[in-house]
Amino acid sequence: MTVDEIRPGLWRWTVPHPAWKPEFDRPDGWGRMVGSVYAETAAAIVLVDPLVPAAPEDAARFFRALDRDVARAGKPLAILIASVDHGRSADAIAARYRAEGREVRVVGDDAIRNDVSCTIDLPFEGAPWIDDIRAVPVVGTMPGERAIVLAPWRAAVFADAVIGAGSGSVRVAPPSWGVKTPEGRARYEAHFRESLRRVASLAPEILLPSHGEPILAGGAAALAAALDAPPLGA
Repeated sequence: MTVDEIRPGLWRWTVPHPAWKPEFDRPDGWGRMVGSVYAETAAAIVLVDPLVPAAPEDAARFFRALDRDVARAGKPLAILIASVDHGRSADAIAARYRAEGREVRVVGDDAIRNDVSCTIDLPFEGAPWIDDIRAVPVVGTMPGERAIVLAPWRAAVFADAVIGAGSGSVRVAPPSWGVKTPEGRARYEAHFRESLRRVASLAPEILLPSHGEPILAGGAAALAAALDAPPLGA
């Protein structure tokens, strides 16, 4: 597990994904390490697509740090799920802190309630504690995907729609990352880039993708360049 402080109150950690296979590491595929985000807002501790490390020593280290932060902050915990495939460790984390009597909500797109691997408590619209967070729908990839824009840091967190490509650049996901039907490809072609342009219009300074390296400055320009470029692997 690697943990990086992006800005005060904003952290990103990366761990190996348990479902990764070597054949995924191809030009239009994804690498073994995936990222999750911790953000401490005025109202809550926010976790985006959290994945607890599988290695016992790393899991113990992770929970020591999170236990300490939750106790210190004394705030509710909001766990945001940004894609149908990113239920990850939400249920385990929620259960741990509910057992301590803490307020916890798992928040996601209402459309994925029956398909995601965790229990969604509330949809993004009207969820408590996330007034300074925008969950922008991303249409054309997997169902229920949202780009999570953390206003206090001008940071955009991406599940699968945007991938870090190294050297200060990002690429958009290829159509193969979406629904593999003619209808799914049509939605990708019609709506995907336009959805991401709405994120770019919010002028994010920081881009935090689940897959690949983050962008820590000049995020809006990097995202605009990706929207004018071929997708990952093309």
